[in-house]
Amino acid sequence: MPTYVVLLRAVNVGGTGKLPMADFRALLEKLGYKRVETYIQSGNAVFETSAKPEKIVSDITKALEKHLGAPAGVIVRTTDQLKRLIDSNPYATAAAANGALVHAAFLAGPAGKDAEAALAAIVTKYPGRRDRYTLNHDAVYFHFPDGAGETRFTGKTLDKAIGVIGTGRNWNTILKLYEMAKGRENS
Repeated sequence: MPTYVVLLRAVNVGGTGKLPMADFRALLEKLGYKRVETYIQSGNAVFETSAKPEKIVSDITKALEKHLGAPAGVIVRTTDQLKRLIDSNPYATAAAANGALVHAAFLAGPAGKDAEAALAAIVTKYPGRRDRYTLNHDAVYFHFPDGAGETRFTGKTLDKAIGVIGTGRNWNTILKLYEMAKGRENS
């Protein structure tokens, strides 16, 4: 049975979208997903299902909206997609030195046609920051040498620039989620 990684947007961040991971696991199990495991409090889960990604997104989105009383962004990736993202990291050296300074934003779909120019405009608008980015179809890689706390690449800013919703994770979290997903294939 295929393994999937689900990443929720804006859950348990800044006092919004409170969702205990025990509740999230129960919700996923109620949807029929197998071997459900969550990782940290920001809405990450790994599970197995024969459902297609579009159905997974639809089912989880509906269940979360009912549970939370508000919509939540849901992004789904396969183990292979996560591996390709890891292998394509243009900031791999920086990630190896400090994974908390390298992030990837997982996009709900391909970036819009004006995304590259809009991202470049964010960098230009804040010349004091050393933030770097690389757009790669349905992901954006970031290197925040000064830390992510002051970046101008925020959720709403990115949504507007890219044209689709996304959710970011630091490199340490991405590697852990891949490890969790890959471990299922070997068991």
